[in-house]
Amino acid sequence: MNYEIKIPSLNLDFTVPPSKSVVHRELIIHFLLGSLDKSRWPLRLSKGHQKGSFDKLRNPDATDNDDIRATRACLKALYEAVGDESSTDVIMPCNESGSTLRFMISVGAAFLAHMGLAEKKRLVFLPKGRLIDRPLDQLIRCLADHGVTVSVDKENQKIYVEGQLQGGVFKIEGNVSSQYASGLQMACLVIPGASVEIVGPMESKGYYELTLDLIKKYANINEALEGRNSKIPEGDWSSAAFLLTLGALTPDACVQLSGLNKDSFQKDKIILEILKQLGFEYEWNDSKLCLIKGRTGEDDFFVSELNLDAADYPDIVPYIAVAAAARCKLTRIKNIERLRFKECDRVEATIQALKAAGASASEKDGSLIIEGGFDIPENIFVPTFNDHRMAMTACLIAAWTKKSVMIDNKECVNKSFPGLFEIIAPGVPEVLEGPQD
Repeated sequence: MNYEIKIPSLNLDFTVPPSKSVVHRELIIHFLLGSLDKSRWPLRLSKGHQKGSFDKLRNPDATDNDDIRATRACLKALYEAVGDESSTDVIMPCNESGSTLRFMISVGAAFLAHMGLAEKKRLVFLPKGRLIDRPLDQLIRCLADHGVTVSVDKENQKIYVEGQLQGGVFKIEGNVSSQYASGLQMACLVIPGASVEIVGPMESKGYYELTLDLIKKYANINEALEGRNSKIPEGDWSSAAFLLTLGALTPDACVQLSGLNKDSFQKDKIILEILKQLGFEYEWNDSKLCLIKGRTGEDDFFVSELNLDAADYPDIVPYIAVAAAARCKLTRIKNIERLRFKECDRVEATIQALKAAGASASEKDGSLIIEGGFDIPENIFVPTFNDHRMAMTACLIAAWTKKSVMIDNKECVNKSFPGLFEIIAPGVPEVLEGPQD
């Protein structure tokens, strides 16, 4: 089934959903800190007996996306494993959440060791989609040096984690995913004397720094558990990047966003700098971020050349690519290799999306090359590959081209931004009747 997207205008005054990067980490840190306080454990899940983040495990927030639900479900499985004498398998429904899987392999192993369950139970992760094919080799080697075996069963779509996690120095390469290091760093909360050593350069270093900052923030166990130092997590900069780019590409748009931290560790806030290079202006009005002017000049390129390094912000490359196609004659975005291991191969998916809109796009030597000078076709179809980022990219193309854009999946946006279409264009996307592509 195909759906039609139209973005004729945009007038948005919106509070950005909480950063899933922050929420993942806060849920895990609070849970582990709770297990350290024996006077509070085992925690009671019945109403009226929880404090702080344990309420969050029992009562998911309305802003939760699919990835956060996966982390909650895995933490709940760990909690229930403590009192379950009948089963040796702890089922961890990580679904399509790469963050959940990469965090919870280390965290889950540490928790079972901490609770004296590692010899009795093993973790069984249930990934969906392409998640089981995404790299884990470096984490597997690191944990093997500390007594834990990770086995990937692609045929049955399961990942098994078993063994007694031992402390010491966890040495992990930083050039594939900072989430390996973040998961290990959180695991160290319940492994006495353990520490993490990063080997070589680190990708997405800001997210590892975010982990360290949150661990420091919740260093006081009592305050953390009672919620005295808790507040609504800061807004998600990847969601903001999409909304700001959408506003920039929509003629005469007005976009005002609340809930963002201008000093955030989230690297996706780079979108402000990139949009400024492309000729779009913004300002902070107290705590509200306002896009001053959207697209002007229609078909005129604002800059002749743009060179970017996506090592620290791979998730928003598809958004940047559309904005660059609209405003720049020649764009080179290097260090895009990691995009091939997301929910889909986002390098090829982004190239397909740009070509569908009439742009010239290709990959060369690990860089995405986008050239200006193109004709926008009448009919535009953007395959989503069940990837939330690609569905959002289709929205950006609709705003830029001022044409209807067809997609084949609208539900995939729930992975990171539930209710997206109702926010940006109520009633969109519409189901297309008749023959489907």
